[in-house]
Amino acid sequence: MKNLFSLKNKSLFIALLITSFFASSCQKEEEPLKLTEDGTYSGQLAVDQLNGTNYTSSNVQVKVTPSTSAGYITIDMLQVSFSPKMPVKLDMKIQNVAYTSTSEKITISGNNIVPIAMGGEFPAYTITNLTGEIQNGVLSLSMMCGSYPLTYNGTLLL
Repeated sequence: MKNLFSLKNKSLFIALLITSFFASSCQKEEEPLKLTEDGTYSGQLAVDQLNGTNYTSSNVQVKVTPSTSAGYITIDMLQVSFSPKMPVKLDMKIQNVAYTSTSEKITISGNNIVPIAMGGEFPAYTITNLTGEIQNGVLSLSMMCGSYPLTYNGTLLL
C-alpha cells in the first residue's frame, strides 16, 4: 500500500510539473520597444529666457534617429529658434543620447553633450540633465541648453 501511495504522489507531482511548464510557456513575454527607424515629431518648444518669461515655438520638428551604437540615439531639432532675438532658425544635433526601453516606453537620458549647429560645435550650449521619453507616439524632452532650461512635447508625424 505504501508503494502505491508514493507512486500516486510521483504521478501527481509529474502532472503538476507538466501543467506548470505548459502554462508558463504559453504566457507571452512583453518585448521592449526598439528604435529601428527614424521618427519625426511635431510639437511645442519652450525655453526659459531667465528673465521671468518663456519663449515658445509651435510646430517645431524633432527627428529621433537610432545610432549605429546600440542603446543610443541622435536628436535633431530642425529649424528651431531659442529666443525672439535669434536672427535665424537653425538645426541643432544632439548626438550620443542614451536610451533604455520597456514594452511601454523608451526612456531618454544624456549629460554633458556638446550640440552641433551651423557646421560646428557649440560648447557654450552644452546639453545637461537631458531626460525624456517616447510613449504612444509622443516625445517629451527636458534639458538644460547651456544655462537655459528647455522643454519639448511633440507627436509622431505619420
